[in-house]
Amino acid sequence: MSNGHPQQNPYAVDDEKLDYIESQPPSDVGEDFAEDQYSDDNHSDPAYHKNGSSNHGGVFDNGSGDFNSPVNKTSAQKARNNNASRASSIVESYHGRFSFYHNNKTNIHHLLAFLICTGLFIPAVVIHKEGNVLVLSLLYAAIVWWLLVRHLPKGTITGPVGAVWNGGANMLSRLPVWLVRAVGYGIPPLALILTAALRPNDSHGTRGQRLISCLGLVVFLCITVLCSKNRKAISWKIVWTGIFMQYILGLLIIRWTVGYDVFQFISQQAENFLGYASEGREFIFGPNYLNYEGRQIPFEGSFAISVLPAIILFAAVIQCLYFYNIVQSVVAGMARIVIHIIDISGVECVAACAAPFVGMSEASMLVGPFVSQMTEAELHQVLTSGFATISGSVFLGLLTFGADATALLTCCMMSVPCAIVISKIRFPEEEVPLTKGTAVAPAYKDRESNAIHAISNGAIFGIKLCIVIIAVLLAIISLLGLANGFLGWIFHFYGVDISIQKIASWVLYPLAWLIGIPSQDLMPSAEAMGIKFILNEFAAFASFTKIQDTLHPRTKLLTTYAMASFANVGSIGTQISLFLTLAPDRADAIARLSFSACLSGAVSTLISACIAGIVS
Repeated sequence: MSNGHPQQNPYAVDDEKLDYIESQPPSDVGEDFAEDQYSDDNHSDPAYHKNGSSNHGGVFDNGSGDFNSPVNKTSAQKARNNNASRASSIVESYHGRFSFYHNNKTNIHHLLAFLICTGLFIPAVVIHKEGNVLVLSLLYAAIVWWLLVRHLPKGTITGPVGAVWNGGANMLSRLPVWLVRAVGYGIPPLALILTAALRPNDSHGTRGQRLISCLGLVVFLCITVLCSKNRKAISWKIVWTGIFMQYILGLLIIRWTVGYDVFQFISQQAENFLGYASEGREFIFGPNYLNYEGRQIPFEGSFAISVLPAIILFAAVIQCLYFYNIVQSVVAGMARIVIHIIDISGVECVAACAAPFVGMSEASMLVGPFVSQMTEAELHQVLTSGFATISGSVFLGLLTFGADATALLTCCMMSVPCAIVISKIRFPEEEVPLTKGTAVAPAYKDRESNAIHAISNGAIFGIKLCIVIIAVLLAIISLLGLANGFLGWIFHFYGVDISIQKIASWVLYPLAWLIGIPSQDLMPSAEAMGIKFILNEFAAFASFTKIQDTLHPRTKLLTTYAMASFANVGSIGTQISLFLTLAPDRADAIARLSFSACLSGAVSTLISACIAGIVS
């Protein structure tokens, strides 16, 4: 009955009542009466009808209105059990219908991926049978290989490879140690000398220029050995393995047609990536902008508007790839390969392999949890790997200046083993690293909710990076102009035209000659290298790309190799601040090793240029 109040459903169960009933001591009343309350016979009772009147207060009320009665407590518990049983039966029914999918979800997804890729690949090859489908074929083969490896029993591939490797090692172990060392240490330098001496003169350089590059390699290695912290602790196995690995990479990328085509394809896609960034840029700013005279000029005239949108887009894409664990998988895979070739620790492998993709800051953060336990040699190695290459975002930025995309990309890959070699000469390992011989998993602290969240975080990080780039360039280029103005004012009394760029070109003139730059281009090449080491890579490429079309192709290639790194004074401060955040307890070691690592990174790029000069 309503009694002047809104009429309530007698079957409505208040959660507070249920909680109160459950909190009371268990009932000693049998279940007969409770079952009778739920029987169908009672449905004729007026209490079971919405508009009926009864002395019952509801199914959990015995009529007295006392919800603490034993009967009501038993009834409430039985209702809960019935609800749970119904829910459980629904879930079991669902899983029963879709049990095959749930039990084989991964296999089904991989099968669908294989069918989709195959269905797209075959028509593409048939339609473009006269065209170049090499890159597409390699991509399809890589996808199929990855899917196959995921389903093969463990050891199916590594077992035979390991057996062959161990068999060769056993054969070598039977030979005299001096003979094995003589052959092993003699192959890399012999291969480099023969490559430089036997190839005829061509448009890429003369035999004499290649031999000069070979001499430069020897000089840079000798200088690094003389500056070593402990020459007796140098592992020459690591040195020659790394140099030979870099030489092989140079042959595969520069001289081998397939390797060159693959990297050229990747470079073209990177240039196309800039075009995708321009779509968002034009939506925000319009297709053109007006200068102060009212004339429309293209965006390419503005560094901020033409370069920075690509950096923001790249940061968003990388963060999305992080979210899907793609970056971590690629870096970990490369690290597993490197750690079996070069005898270094797991954190060193991860940092060295990640640096060409994400840059020195992100590469350091991937091994952040291990920084406090690293040896000083490991710290030096991680720092050097960051200084010896450039990140993907900077790579895109340099393309807008007109830099050679293929040269930048190949240099970044060749610098991975070279940075390891130079660091292990300058600061050899004298302790036992925590991750010795173990490929560690890259760390990733951010846990976004979904891909959109990851893209948003990446875009925010990208805009922060853009602000830093703008501020640093504004300060550095302005200070360079100030310094040149002051020097010009001082030396004009003596009738001498001098600038920071000219001083740098005089200092680095011998280095430009040692990497094999043609004699007529030594001064402009040395000047660009000087700007790179004193200021940064953006200022250097902005200056060099203005004159690169007037220079010899060899000059353009080798100078690009020599400048493709973060090895400059400004980057030292960036690395120190980052590592102090990761491991404040290692402040003294980080500050002490940073300058040495920066110089090691610079030498790494020079050696990469030398090897490129030998094989080109």
